[in-house]
Amino acid sequence: MGTMDNRATMTNRNVSQQVFLREAKDKLGLPWKEFAERIGAPETTLKKWLAAPEAVGNYREMPSTVWVLVREILDHEALKNKFNRLANKASKSA
Repeated sequence: MGTMDNRATMTNRNVSQQVFLREAKDKLGLPWKEFAERIGAPETTLKKWLAAPEAVGNYREMPSTVWVLVREILDHEALKNKFNRLANKASKSA
């Protein structure tokens, strides 16, 4: 999926933070522990972001900086994948 596809899906703030995080984790293909490490958040904090808002005491709203960080990580991965595809294509035709 390209960078614009990631942005279109992940910029909609009407999407819950739980859906946003699950989609990002799936796109990166990481288990939850590695995903937490990748975004620089303790697993306990990530679990609170993933909790339903009705889960009193367990829910925490995710800061806007984390939304931006996760989008940047997704964009970086998309560009890295595109570069690798182009590099592989170029090496095969050389």
